[in-house]
Amino acid sequence: MNRVKTLGFLCAAFFGFASSPVNAQLSLKTGYNISLVTDPGLNQAVSLFSNTQPYKKPFPKFNWMHGFETGLRYKAEEQAVELNYQIIFQKLKAKVDSTATYPSYTDIILLSVQSLGLGYQYDGGVVGFGTELQYQWYNTKIDLEHATSSFRHTQDMLAVKVYLMITLSGSGPINASLQPYFLFPFENYDLDPLSMYLNQESSHEEKRWTRFGMSILFYNLVD
Repeated sequence: MNRVKTLGFLCAAFFGFASSPVNAQLSLKTGYNISLVTDPGLNQAVSLFSNTQPYKKPFPKFNWMHGFETGLRYKAEEQAVELNYQIIFQKLKAKVDSTATYPSYTDIILLSVQSLGLGYQYDGGVVGFGTELQYQWYNTKIDLEHATSSFRHTQDMLAVKVYLMITLSGSGPINASLQPYFLFPFENYDLDPLSMYLNQESSHEEKRWTRFGMSILFYNLVD
């Protein structure tokens, strides 16, 4: 299933549910997301590259990401469907101090994941649960001061997310929700393009970016 068909399916499925003539509520959601994730192969490749450079402060290890979420929820009694967009990222920086022969500079590796998801929720009042099918884009960008060209690579895949939901109801139309989650991608992160760009053999072990995280969301009832 190609990218356009997948995105079309997720959107059509959500709006198909939302068009049902059920006494229900449509809410806009927005919030912040943070998660733990690590990739030993990627960290090894970056560390080996750092060892070849005159960095005063080398690239740190990649072990967490953060970003924001937004979307729509269509809720009927205890059950709901959601259409969700999420972007999380981590920017790794390495710095070189100025000397008599060259000025200071900073090299940057930007790792990000964007996703569009269709999910189901069961809300028991205060505590509930949910699951979501996501279509993801893994984006890797590298900007090195002395490279002849920058690096850009995008990889797409499916993932499944499951989460608990703790709802904090307010006196107005806005409710807060804490959602600890587990996310499982269907494929490994492809290290070959990055390894080739850093002039390394593509022998590093590849890994799925399985994530444990927390979303802090606010739901606003749409009139």
